[in-house]
Amino acid sequence: MRFIRLSLAQALYNLRAYLRSARTVVLGVVMPVGLLVILSWVFAHQGQIAVAAGYQMSAIAFYAGGLTAYGLMLGTFTGVMVAVVGAREAGWLKRFRAAPVPPGSYLAGQILFNVLISLGLVVVMMTIATLVYDLHLRAAALSAIFAYTLLGVFCFTAVALAITRLITTPEMGSSVGPFVAITLSFTSGVFLPPDLMPHWLVDVSNYLPLEPLAQSMQSVLASSAGTGYQYRTFVVLGVWGVVSFVVARLSFKWQPLRR
Repeated sequence: MRFIRLSLAQALYNLRAYLRSARTVVLGVVMPVGLLVILSWVFAHQGQIAVAAGYQMSAIAFYAGGLTAYGLMLGTFTGVMVAVVGAREAGWLKRFRAAPVPPGSYLAGQILFNVLISLGLVVVMMTIATLVYDLHLRAAALSAIFAYTLLGVFCFTAVALAITRLITTPEMGSSVGPFVAITLSFTSGVFLPPDLMPHWLVDVSNYLPLEPLAQSMQSVLASSAGTGYQYRTFVVLGVWGVVSFVVARLSFKWQPLRR
């Protein structure tokens, strides 16, 4: 119970700090929502977008699904990296570990906070896509969207924790995170349909975390039947998450890297 209470307190603290920071709100919420509005408005007249040979989907399903996945990665990956590195370099993690509290409650609070923010982002994105752009959101697909959101948070949190050993300042993290997210977005079918990209690049992206998540979100929104679960996505993101957590467990530093 004490661990849960401390984790909840950490998550609420992170949430208050998040809402007080205009930069994090713009990066994590305003940017994905703004891109959804702009791209859906620009390409709405196209009707259907060819995403693969013989397979098309509506422009709003393509961009709502892809940009939701992009927002999950951008917010979680960058947010965890910047928050953890900032706390480490300020000496907070060192003091936290020395305090008579479970050290894992800090990381659990980070994960819970990102789950809350990510679910909020998904609700906003789906609401705009449904009310403004007439996306038909099936009730049967909601469980898959929820599952993909949790899976994305798990995976991107783990990857962020694994590479904090290489990030020496919060400023470095705030540059690396968006750069990685935007780069992967162009190769993972978020901004451009995979049909327009080289086959070798598509093949590589299939084994990176963002492409399976984006493709699954898009398929859920475009499908007219079924629950929308794609088990390849669970395998790829699950492997990335588990391996990254193992790496983080072995390499995570509680002490500041810069003396």
